Amino acid sequence: MGHRGRVRQTLILALMVGLALGPAPSWSCLQCDPSFAMQFASYIPQLSRKSWGIGDVPAAGRRLRGWAQDTLDEIRLDVPLEIPLEELQKVAVKTYSKLNAVFKGKTYKPGVLPETLRSIFQEQVSMLRDAIIESRVKCERHCGINWYDAISCETCNLTKPSCFGYNCESSREWENALKDLYAYINNLQTTPAKLAVALKEIPIFSNCTAISLENLNFDSINATLSQNWLTAKAKNESGGETPAAEAPAAESRAPSCPINTVVNCDGFKQIRPPLPPTRRRLRLRASVFTMRPLLSQTGALARTP
Repeated sequence: MGHRGRVRQTLILALMVGLALGPAPSWSCLQCDPSFAMQFASYIPQLSRKSWGIGDVPAAGRRLRGWAQDTLDEIRLDVPLEIPLEELQKVAVKTYSKLNAVFKGKTYKPGVLPETLRSIFQEQVSMLRDAIIESRVKCERHCGINWYDAISCETCNLTKPSCFGYNCESSREWENALKDLYAYINNLQTTPAKLAVALKEIPIFSNCTAISLENLNFDSINATLSQNWLTAKAKNESGGETPAAEAPAAESRAPSCPINTVVNCDGFKQIRPPLPPTRRRLRLRASVFTMRPLLSQTGALARTP
């Protein structure tokens, strides 16, 4: 089949899905899989022959029509719905296999077809949810800032989610992790709107409302992150059940990104004037070393020869 033939076949399949399932208000994870249109188009003509029950066919049709939006509604996670493409394909293969078995030459008793589709749908949601969470946990098993390739369930665009892991074995590794983090922040877009969005894309800064690098209190951020690392490291060394790389995901505190303030003569807090660009960059680099006193006090900073 030539290129024009393949394009024509794709358009026909998309039209069949659109006419049969109705317009979808948004994408879903499974709908981002390239085989989704062809698979669901093959189920539609068989609906009328699948059940003896009155109302079963309309109910099954509603399940198929709402598959996309219902998936997004059911996942209900506080993190962006981003999943590695290979994990999405694993979920898709398992889901299609079960749906193909449902629509393969069998007629169901009243009530069985809608319930079977509901069960497959819920299993798909659980697999997607687990894959999204596991991919973030796997990313956080590293030391410092890290990224992984994924696809957005809401737009079907390729993305590169970021994470920050506490799995640093020594204070030297931890200091290097902070340096890399601040170097990344320092290179972010500095326009207020873009900075706010970029910071929130780093999970540990998800609650940050700062719109200017000059107003970030890196001393406070340093203290919070380093305390998280020390807590995870101590638990790991004491033989706790939760590995150091995974403990912060459930127990760590996210920095609140408080702004730098000064107190005027009347006792009211005011935002500290912005630093010049050169001083700002120096401060970002120097702020990493402000953690040496904290690490020394807790005995975490090892002596180096």
